[in-house]
Amino acid sequence: MNPITYCMNVHPGEDLPAIMKALETVTLPLRDALGEDEVFPLGLRFGSQTAKALRVPETMRSLVSFMQRNHLTTIGINGFPYGPFHGQTVKTRVYEPDWESQHRVSYTRDLFYALTRLPGARLGNDHRLSITTVPLAYDRGQGISETMYQNICAMALFLRKLEGFTGLRMCLALEPEPDCLLQDTHTTVDFFEHLWQHPDWNPAYRELIGLCFDTCHFAVNYEDPLNALRHLVSANVPISRIQISAALEFNQYTTAADLDPFLDSVYLHQTVRREDDASITCFPDLTRDLLPEIIGRRGRIHYHVPLTWGGTGRLGSTRHALTPAFWRYVRSGGWPVEIETYAYFVYPDYLRSRTLSEALLADLNWTREQLRNA
Repeated sequence: MNPITYCMNVHPGEDLPAIMKALETVTLPLRDALGEDEVFPLGLRFGSQTAKALRVPETMRSLVSFMQRNHLTTIGINGFPYGPFHGQTVKTRVYEPDWESQHRVSYTRDLFYALTRLPGARLGNDHRLSITTVPLAYDRGQGISETMYQNICAMALFLRKLEGFTGLRMCLALEPEPDCLLQDTHTTVDFFEHLWQHPDWNPAYRELIGLCFDTCHFAVNYEDPLNALRHLVSANVPISRIQISAALEFNQYTTAADLDPFLDSVYLHQTVRREDDASITCFPDLTRDLLPEIIGRRGRIHYHVPLTWGGTGRLGSTRHALTPAFWRYVRSGGWPVEIETYAYFVYPDYLRSRTLSEALLADLNWTREQLRNA
């Protein structure tokens, strides 16, 4: 059975006391409600300040001790947001620093060092503990730089050496997202093919650099999640983690009043309008000024809605794209599965009728049921 957990980027990750509080008040009761008999895997999230703090042996020991006492393990760490991720404007800053920056490299190394010390879930021979990261950079029209290729190759070399010292099998998992340098199957496969031809690349690194596959992100671009995942696997791109999430969907009956509650100043909500000829027009963010461009049309928005939400008629969710065939393929692959719910605190009130714990429990149970029944 695939390890199933939730991504802790829904909690604060900027300091260890806040992370410990989230573990105690949300994660442990959630584990108990799920009826876990053995260990519960975590999809941890550490910001850069926490990653630095965990360099201190005593600080790391306290976290490890807590996890061991409470039968917690991890499938890996979310290393996408470098800094604060809640309660203030994030937008395109979430991709900074990008993979041109040594700050991103140093932060990611700190996360891997931390991961070597944490209790890890048994993922099986085919899967590695992973650190998820930004899709190289937000696409500002400059393409993938030579520095990015060099930094990714250097990270692969670092991981090969770290594996030699520790015996732990780990992977850097790039996470494609709309409007980024890696945004769909085409740009992702093209990047890996160029990476594998880079002078600094060694074929022995193949399993060390892979992908975090987020179903919302591919659905926003109108890529069928099953076809996209199969395409990536057939192109020999390593898949380290499957993030289960659903995008917001609008149709010709959607009104401005329907979308208004989804406008927020915190996160970036890339928006795609579906044209009559099945082509798409992309917009960088869901804003009030954009509403006249999309009202009366069909499209999708990068806004992670609850998996248990079926829509209102004028608004829907891309969870319908998560077909039984998709779940069977995920189950056969054995990949770690992580639900992604970070937008909870900016949901419209009617989507926050449940507490965070209740919402996580419902989404996890829904996900388990899909896998079980596929």
